[in-house]
Order: sequence, then C-alpha cells, then structure tokens
Amino acid sequence: MPEDPAPALPAGLEESLSWLLAGSFRAHLAAMREVLGDLPHGSRGFEALCGAAHGSARNQAELAKQLGVDRTVMVYLVDDLERAGLVERLADPRDRRSKLIRATEAGHERLRALQERTATVEAELLSDLSPAEQELLRSLLRRVASRGAGYDLAHACTKDEC
Repeated sequence: MPEDPAPALPAGLEESLSWLLAGSFRAHLAAMREVLGDLPHGSRGFEALCGAAHGSARNQAELAKQLGVDRTVMVYLVDDLERAGLVERLADPRDRRSKLIRATEAGHERLRALQERTATVEAELLSDLSPAEQELLRSLLRRVASRGAGYDLAHACTKDEC
C-alpha cells in the first residue's frame, strides 16, 4: 500500500506516454513485489507460472518469446520454478529436443492463491477508476501490448530502465 498520497505529475511530462506507462509500470511492480516477493523471480516468475498453467506456449523458447524474456534467462527462471515444485519439464512428443513446461498441481494451487492476491492489489491500484474505465484501460493496454509483438522485447530495456 502507498504510504503517502500520490505526488503531482512532473511538469512537462503530463502528456508523455513513455513517462505515464513507465510510472504506471513502476507503481504496479512495487505493489506486486509485496504479493509476489517469495515467488522465484517475482513478477516474471508469476508470468511464467501463468503461462505454464494455461499452456499458452508450446515450449520454453516459445514461452520466453511470449513473455519478452531472453531465452538464457528463461532457463534459470524455469529451473527455479521447477526446484520450487511449481512447474515441470515434460518431453515433447513432437520434438524430443524440446521440453514442454507445465504447471504442477502445487503450481496450479499457488497460482490460484497468487491471482486472488494480485487481483486485490490491482483493484487498489485502479480504485480511482470505475469498473467500465478499468475494463477500457485493460482493453486499450492489450491492444498496445499486442503491437509490441514485432519488437525484441527480451532486450527492450536495461536493468536500470525496467
């Protein structure tokens, strides 16, 4: 939860899409850190666990691409989720060189609990918006995010930028 009321937007940046998106991202990341702090890799671990639970990607490389994570980083991320008993690597019947990443039963249970907690945090972050505005924001952000598919998201920002 924020400690103080939000400060005014920095002069000159009130209309800057970059600043507005980055500021929103940082606020969301800080709030999620409280909820996801004990999950391996925090928000990235949550995203990977969600992808594994819903089967949104065929394999580890595809999941990395979907999430905008470097393939080498994804190896460590999945290793840590696997060590925590949340995901497992399964042989791909179509390609023995490839591994399917799937959530374990414990992973599904943990994801359900985390989704409840993240929904509460997101409701707080968006509490100044009506339900219709919240859905509109999500809809617009989905459209903007889908435009990013043509970019190299895994290397889109440095550690200092994200």
